[in-house]
Amino acid sequence: MGDSIEKRLTDLYFGNEEIIREGFPDAINRERAEALEMFSVAGIPSRKNERYRYCDLQEWFRAAEYESYFTPSVLAEMKQEELSDDGFVLPLVNGFFAGEVPLAVRPDGVIYGSLRTAMVQYPELVSRWLNRIADNAGDAMTALNTAFMQDGLFLYVPKEVQCKEPFVVSCRYGAEREDRLCFARNLLIFEKGCSAKLIFDYKTATEDRFLTNCVREIVVGPEARVEVCETVRFNEKSAQVLGSYVKQHKDSHYQNLTVQLGGGMSRVNYVAALEEPGAENHTYGLYLCGGADQTDVSTEIRHNVLDCTSYELFKGVVSDQAQGAFNGLIYVAPDAQRTRAFQENHNLQLSDTAHVYTKPQLEIYADDVKCSHGATVGQLDADAIYYMRQRGIGENEARKLQMFGFVNDVIAKCTIEGVVSRLNAWAAEKIEKL
Repeated sequence: MGDSIEKRLTDLYFGNEEIIREGFPDAINRERAEALEMFSVAGIPSRKNERYRYCDLQEWFRAAEYESYFTPSVLAEMKQEELSDDGFVLPLVNGFFAGEVPLAVRPDGVIYGSLRTAMVQYPELVSRWLNRIADNAGDAMTALNTAFMQDGLFLYVPKEVQCKEPFVVSCRYGAEREDRLCFARNLLIFEKGCSAKLIFDYKTATEDRFLTNCVREIVVGPEARVEVCETVRFNEKSAQVLGSYVKQHKDSHYQNLTVQLGGGMSRVNYVAALEEPGAENHTYGLYLCGGADQTDVSTEIRHNVLDCTSYELFKGVVSDQAQGAFNGLIYVAPDAQRTRAFQENHNLQLSDTAHVYTKPQLEIYADDVKCSHGATVGQLDADAIYYMRQRGIGENEARKLQMFGFVNDVIAKCTIEGVVSRLNAWAAEKIEKL
């Protein structure tokens, strides 16, 4: 491999192997070693990889000599600006759980806290699902995370428990004048008939350069209802690579809304497997890109059995020299009859130097299905702007109103109380800069 990125990362692993493996069972550590081997062979994805053709991860890995820490580092107190004042806050700092208690159990049986601690205290529960949904063989960045995973969020919601307040997962990245490479692994388990809402807020809290590699595994049990809303607010020097893997059981309902507010590069990969009849999946997203922002969204909704439903809607607004990309696949397995699957991607391109790429795909092997997909790339409606100007609205304000109207129906998909107003405010702030 020479002095390649892969060799540097492999050397980093073996130089800290004892610390990284500590607390994890032999079975998981064997899988960790296998994942490292997979990563070493596949390497950091280049643009030749069809799934990564719109983002140059190799460039971001070469951008700095990143420091990596395998124990929680001491940081100055970081301001916690939350999406919901009424949420149950679960803080993560640079990929490590940072709550006052490493792992806690609420009176309703909900377990929350450090994944590493959960592995020690609840080994059977964690081992049943950890690394069972993520695609190590098919995605090199997921394999890299599996090799280095040490900590992150563990959340377990027992059967029939109805969580009234949302969980606010505050993911902060901070350093003291150094570039950092951070890893985090989140495992979320929702048992039969429970309900929960979660907010993931990813934000760089300092102006240092960060490269984060996060993987999230989510198990949605039969008849469970789970909603996730996440925001990404990174500084322009930083990049996030996120792999989110969801497994849904019978009659479950899962919704994911992501709001990408620009800054550096964000590569997100959403994979949802509908494994039992009656599962319903809603995947929504919004990316607002200006300056030199890059957002690359990949989705894969897999209808593996009959009688499942999925809805996808992604919208993007791209200006200046920014780039937005959407690559979405709906897969319908043989005999997955009576599938209903719908996918849309719509974009506004505000400048000639901005780039938008969209690739919706259907892969269908069953004949009794209702599936559709579509994509558009356009500019602001000049007639609508003219109409508003005739009624005393300035041109700049008319443009902003049209952009806000374009993105508002995505934000409105969120049903978590108190969050929509904050998302609208942040979107309006970003639109001011486009």
